[in-house]
Formats: sequence, C-alpha cells, structure tokens
Amino acid sequence: MITPRFKLSQDENCLFVTIHAPFSKVSDAEIYMDGTDFRFHSNPYYIRLNLPGEIIENDEAKANFDAETNEFKITCPKVTKGTHFQGLDMLTSLLAPKGKRSVDSKGIEVLEETCSEEDSESDFDWFLEQKIEEESSDLPANGSKYGFGLKHSGLFATLAEELHQVVDVKNPDNQSASERRIERLEQEKREFNAEHYLADFFQTDMIDPLIEYLPSSRIGEEWTEAETILLKTLTNKEYLLDHDQLQSTYLGLVDILLAYCYDMRTTMSDPNVESAWTIAKISGTLSWLEIFTSIRQVVDCFLRRSLCFPLFRNFKLSIKAIEDASNILKEGRTSVWRCFLQIHQLFNKSDPRYLLNQLYIRDYCIWIQKSNDETLASLSQSLKSMELTKEDVTLNLVDLERAAVNLMCYSDDSSEESDLEEQMAHLSLKKKSASSAMPIDLQVAAEAARMSSESDLDSDDDSSSEESD
Repeated sequence: MITPRFKLSQDENCLFVTIHAPFSKVSDAEIYMDGTDFRFHSNPYYIRLNLPGEIIENDEAKANFDAETNEFKITCPKVTKGTHFQGLDMLTSLLAPKGKRSVDSKGIEVLEETCSEEDSESDFDWFLEQKIEEESSDLPANGSKYGFGLKHSGLFATLAEELHQVVDVKNPDNQSASERRIERLEQEKREFNAEHYLADFFQTDMIDPLIEYLPSSRIGEEWTEAETILLKTLTNKEYLLDHDQLQSTYLGLVDILLAYCYDMRTTMSDPNVESAWTIAKISGTLSWLEIFTSIRQVVDCFLRRSLCFPLFRNFKLSIKAIEDASNILKEGRTSVWRCFLQIHQLFNKSDPRYLLNQLYIRDYCIWIQKSNDETLASLSQSLKSMELTKEDVTLNLVDLERAAVNLMCYSDDSSEESDLEEQMAHLSLKKKSASSAMPIDLQVAAEAARMSSESDLDSDDDSSSEESD
C-alpha cells in the first residue's frame, strides 16, 4: 500500500482532510472516522491517522472527489464543537499508530521523554551553564558519547575515513566534551584570517544586499512533495532525556539553526552546492560534536565560526543571521521543523554529509514535532535580549579595525583632497585571495594588531578553557 500525500485543516466545527490519490478508483474508496481514528483506503492508497482530537461520522460528514486535482476532500465533524486540534502539521506523529514505540539500532526501547515538575522545561535558564556529566567523570568504557541525545559512541573506529571528511574533531571517541571545546577554540584562533575579515569590513558592496535581505516566512505554506516524502520515512520515536540532556538538545538545535540561517541569508534562500558545507562547518555541534551548556556559549561559537570559515565574514551579517533564527524560533516548531527538513535534504545530496543526518538531523526532525513551542519562544527571546559586541568574539576585531583605520588616516594626512571614505572606496579586495589583494598598509595593520594582542587572545582562550573545565 502507498501512503498518499495529504494535508489537514480545520474550522470550529470540522476537520478537513485532503488526500491526493491520482490512481485510485473512486467507487472503491472506504473512509472510517471514529474518535481519534481516521482511515482512508482506495487501492493502492491507504492512510491511518491518530488525531489529536475526536471526530465522529454523522450527517455532517461528507467526501468529494475533485477530478481536476485528483484529490479526495473529506469533512470530519468534531465531537466537541469549537475545539482546536493542536499539531495538525506534525504529519509523522499523526501517521503513527496510537501507543507505538520505536526500537533503536541497539534493540533498546526508547520511552517517552519526561521531566518531573521541578525539572520542567519552564525552569530552563538558558544563560546559566549546566554541568555535563561526562565532564565531571572519566570517559565511559566504550568511549565518549556524542550525537543527538548523546546516544552514539565508538563510531569513528568503524567510520573514521568518512566521518573525518565531515567533522573537524580528530579523536572524538577518546576526548571529553571539554577537551573537544579547547581544540575547537584553538582551531578558530588559528584559522581566523585578519586580511579576509578586513576585506569584508571595508568593502561591503556584496555584503550590504545580504544584510538588507528580508527572508520570507513559510507559515501557512503547504508541504512540498519532497518534504512530504521525507516525512513519511520518519518514525514516531520518542526520547528519554533528563533535564540537562533536554537543555543541551535545545541548545544544539539553536546552534544548527544559526548556521542554517547564515546560509539562507547569504544565498538569499536559494541554497547552492556549498550550502551543506557551510551549515556543517559553522555549526559547532556538527563540526566538533559540541555539547553546549548555555545560550551564550552557542552564540559565541556561531559568531567566531561565521567570521573564520565562510566566504562572507562580516559581524553585521552574522548578527542578522541571529535575528533570523530568533524569528524562526518565535514562529514555533513547524517553522523550525521545515528548516531541519531542508538541512536533511541538503546533507543527503552532499556525500558523505549524509552521516550528519544519522548522527543528528534525522533525530531532530522526529523530536522537533513534540518539542515545546513555549520553550522555543523562550529561546527566541533569549537570542533577542542578548547585547552582542565585537569584543565578545575574542578575535581582537576592534583593535584590528582600529589599526587599519589609523594607518589609512595616517596616509590620508599627505593628501588633503581625499578623505577616508574615498580611500575605502578605492580598495581592491578579493575574498578568495584576501592576503594578496590587500593593500600593503592593511596587511601591516592586520599583522600589527595581531601581534599586539596575541597575549590577550591567549588569556581569553585560557579563561574559556578554564570555564569549560
């Protein structure tokens, strides 16, 4: 049997089910509705929905077939008039039989995600760092844990070659989360290119349109065919997560969403062949198997990586991506879910990044359907309330810019006919070869600022390491 494409809508009195069934025989169609159970069968299509509210088959129930669209349009009266059915866009949950549970690859039943009253999601303080269990004890016998819900370990022993093409961490099975974080910070310090940053700071012809771009909301849009096909492959798995694991899972969601929003803004919502690489590289979760313990840690990681690795490296642009992520979180789980479904599709087309789907994204696509909209809204507000400055990035951006501007002003003293803005306008800076295209005075400025603040950077990283420990 084939599960057809379908969509649900409602008013105060009825639930409306639209089913696309182009090869069915209308006269053979069978429809059943009782309580939370809805079934449709018309060979070769079959669908059974476990609804979030009760319906009843009475005189108001009706079904029509539209020959132009090849769609059955079914009206299901609600048992209680005026009731609003929640989660009608969570298609995977609706397709799962009531009471069904999934079994993971190790044969362990995954039970319902629960928290006691004192550990409810409303108690989350996103700015208060939580202690990760692994950081306070020796590594488990089977190695460090990572992936969604920390359910994976030892994968690099069997998939080392493929995984090392995807992630930056070298030895995750034998490193704690705090050790991985120290190496990540060292990599970002080492990979930060002052010349490239200054190029994007002074010449913004290509960056300004990206900053001004207004992403459109997809609230109310119908599911695409590709999304629907993916949704039907997702299982109705539920997860056993304690309070701290649940918090780190939400923080990992924000980290991945920030990387996605950066790519969507820089491609103006038209992903390209580099999009999968960009998302995987900017996200600390995906590139370093990072386990975040506070929202500040997430944002600091995003800002640093967005200024170290992608084509465009501009602080204002990164701030705009944070605003985009805040807006998506505010819209709720459906909008967040759509983002992760698109990430899943991008990774599936980017070998071997499909492994990141198995490590993180597929589980997120399942789990988000039952995430808490209020919790997502609180994350949105946390991002919105943060006052972010260039000093927070700890890459010496302010001194770097000041040194460059001072040198340009110094050279400007010998020519009263041109001002600083005119000098900036005549800079010829190329992103791919920033060093070679950089005017010699800016190269000197970058090197001078880097040398003068090297000790400051070292002390910042040392303090970060101590906090991680």
